[in-house]
Amino acid sequence: MAEITLPDLTVGEGSPTGTGVFDKLMKASAAHIQREYKAGRIKGGDYATVYLGAMQAVMQQSVQFLLTKQEADKRAELLAEQALTEQQQQALLTQQTANAVTENTVLVAQECKLRAEYDVLLEQKLKTIAETALLNQKKVTEQAQTDGTGVGTNSVIGKQTLLYQRQADGYLRDAEQKAAKLMADTWSVRMTNDPGTLYDTTNHLSDSDVGRAISSMLTGINA
Repeated sequence: MAEITLPDLTVGEGSPTGTGVFDKLMKASAAHIQREYKAGRIKGGDYATVYLGAMQAVMQQSVQFLLTKQEADKRAELLAEQALTEQQQQALLTQQTANAVTENTVLVAQECKLRAEYDVLLEQKLKTIAETALLNQKKVTEQAQTDGTGVGTNSVIGKQTLLYQRQADGYLRDAEQKAAKLMADTWSVRMTNDPGTLYDTTNHLSDSDVGRAISSMLTGINA
């Protein structure tokens, strides 16, 4: 705000040629009064009264003009400060917006990175689960080579085990049948050719021995 000083009001110690506001206004007022006086519209006795009134009015208006100018300067300064404050606030808001955009971009990038890392971990987990399942299956398969516990009858190993068992049973049944046939043939020959052939616990050719062989054969074939 501009500071009001005496030279702003009047300069030249009352000289009509001063550059103050009062000086300039008074110069214009005096010229008008002088013109009216010469024109006879102001009489000689009224000249001093008119001049003094004009001087008082000009002084009052000059002071009011300077005060108004000072107030206008003050308002202009306040408006300038407000405009500067608004500009600074706008700049701050713009910077905050830019920062928010940058932070959002960083957060989005971090989220993408975390999602990618999560996908990798998930793939690794699924791979580990699959590898574990495969190892467990291999363990079961290898264990089934020596222990059939828990092996399904419809599985490959279960069917192979059943096949081996049936083959073993077949060998056993074949041995039983051959033994039974041998005993039956012996009994038949003995009864046909020599009913008195000796039989004892050494040769096991008695009827009871033959009967046990036949019974074992029949049991083997579920007869």
